[in-house]
Amino acid sequence: MIVIDGLDECIDPAVQVSILHILAKAVCYDGFPLGFFITSRPEHHLQIVFDLKELIFATKLISLDCVPGVSQDIQTVLESGFTCILNDRQFRMALKSVPRPWPSPEKIRELVNHSSGQFIYAATVMRFISSPDYNPNAQL
Repeated sequence: MIVIDGLDECIDPAVQVSILHILAKAVCYDGFPLGFFITSRPEHHLQIVFDLKELIFATKLISLDCVPGVSQDIQTVLESGFTCILNDRQFRMALKSVPRPWPSPEKIRELVNHSSGQFIYAATVMRFISSPDYNPNAQL
């Protein structure tokens, strides 16, 4: 099994498409000894390639935003991360006058929706907001 995590994060969309075409040719051979696990956001140019006849029968789509409970899990990750920021001594002064709850439930829902079922989005948001060089509220 070969894992390609975050294919959509490859800088050039043409390279992303080329990788899929190469893999499509490889998996068409009977007895091909490898399997591939590819993760990506549902970018349009990648969906087009996955819909090609070479790949449509050789792939299985698992949409994480349709997996029951994933949004709740991402919300839990975000809420936990924000609690850690609020309790962190280095941010106490910066967040002293920020209205509670911080962030608002609406803002957390917005972040969960933007995540599209991807935990990496929540982790990246938390790293960005908790950067020690900046005010977390301003980063949010």
